[in-house]
Amino acid sequence: MFDKGGRGVYNTVVGMGLPSRGASFYGAGSHVVVDIGSLLVTGRPMSLDEHVVVPPFSSFRFPEPAHAELDLRRVDRGLQIDGLVQVGVAGECIRCLEDAAIPLRVVVGERFDPPDGASDPFGENNVLNGTNFDVGDLVRQVVTSALPFGLVCDEECRGLCTTCGRSKNPGGGCDCPAMEGDHGESQVENSALEDA
Repeated sequence: MFDKGGRGVYNTVVGMGLPSRGASFYGAGSHVVVDIGSLLVTGRPMSLDEHVVVPPFSSFRFPEPAHAELDLRRVDRGLQIDGLVQVGVAGECIRCLEDAAIPLRVVVGERFDPPDGASDPFGENNVLNGTNFDVGDLVRQVVTSALPFGLVCDEECRGLCTTCGRSKNPGGGCDCPAMEGDHGESQVENSALEDA
């Protein structure tokens, strides 16, 4: 930790064997935990600049750690967390089943208020446990809640041919004649949308 402008600023890279700096951190895999006891007692804001490994979720993969820039401050008896999380998302294109990747930016605006009459202001939950703030779990939650229905390799992707099953994209191997009403959407995508 170092002081900059009256705020505690923490900078770490944690996960998959990467080093962690700062006595108030511990990390393993996608687990990055910060002790925010001093913030809750003194009300002094804290900024975090973290790189957190996000585990695969459903058909989505995250090739690089997510970058989270978070500002924490005490509001009344609660905790306000604002900032930005950025991560690359990879998986299969829902139209042609080829590899697809997109950048994902998630604006964070979370407030944690203590329940009325509780002796421990935050009780035990998956992001806050006493004075321990699990940055990794917050990042995982905001990233997975912001994921799209599916990835598309390119907005012009024509999908799979319903006749031969090959990609209708240039170089995809489909030589079938275009059918009337064919607008480049695949049968796979259409049936997935009908099931939703």
